[in-house]
Amino acid sequence: MLKKMLAQLGVEEERIKLDWVSASEGERFASIVDEMTAKVKQLGPFHRDGGKHG
Repeated sequence: MLKKMLAQLGVEEERIKLDWVSASEGERFASIVDEMTAKVKQLGPFHRDGGKHG
């Protein structure tokens, strides 16, 4: 439901990730954060018009 709502607001689905991580899974948490950070850097800055700037 959140992804649908954000899509209506122009936020690309690739910018959102929901994952359950236990407090004992520090390495997994770090890996997920690293992957998501790389993905968002690859996507570039967020533009409210869905990436169509200019």
